[in-house]
Amino acid sequence: MSYSGEGVAALVSVTDDMQTTSLIMVDKKIKELLKCLAYYEEFRSVLQYVNRGFDYSAEKRKAMQKVGEFNVFRLPKTEKTIVALVSGMLVEFDGGGMDVISFASTYFAGATNQESYENFLAQVIEPFKLALVSLVVGGIEEEIPLVERTVEFAPNGLAEQTQSLLVALVKAVNEAQLDADTRAELLLILEGFAAALDSRDALIIKSIWLGLRRILASFRICEREITRMNEVMVMYLLQK
Repeated sequence: MSYSGEGVAALVSVTDDMQTTSLIMVDKKIKELLKCLAYYEEFRSVLQYVNRGFDYSAEKRKAMQKVGEFNVFRLPKTEKTIVALVSGMLVEFDGGGMDVISFASTYFAGATNQESYENFLAQVIEPFKLALVSLVVGGIEEEIPLVERTVEFAPNGLAEQTQSLLVALVKAVNEAQLDADTRAELLLILEGFAAALDSRDALIIKSIWLGLRRILASFRICEREITRMNEVMVMYLLQK
């Protein structure tokens, strides 16, 4: 694939134009961005690469999170996944599956719809542009596949034993004297721990619990719940 720079210049022009457009023209600008992606060979090649085996629905659910009373959208950590997810969202916006203004107001809330849209551009479209340009300019390198492992599933009884303890941990964190950001982070980790328990993947459960236990202990909260949860972990998992 040859790279002339023309496509990147066009991409920058379109995304810059999105920042100065009125809300009534947003749908048109998204369509122009998609046309730009479809027109240049370098973008088509990258999009074909990043979407190979990509589970759009799963990644979108993972990105859209609830932290306490707040809706939070977290972009993936790799350039490849950012490009795959956001390009899929742009197609969904264009097709009417999601409304971009409603999405921006929900996950990037500002004082006005215009401010929410600008937050969306800064926190989603700008990282998408940078990730896409990086993949185009730097070239696509095939990832080394991860070594497969055999999943050890936790016994069914673990979920039953931990259900009330999880509720107690969440209650204790909510009632502790913590600043809002710290409380939100701890609740997010607890949410991840609950998801790990649902997966029954023993390795993930053990690794998240060991980190969570240390963090909670550092704040000197949930001491009784930590002791009881650790007893359950030892009973079902850590002795193995």
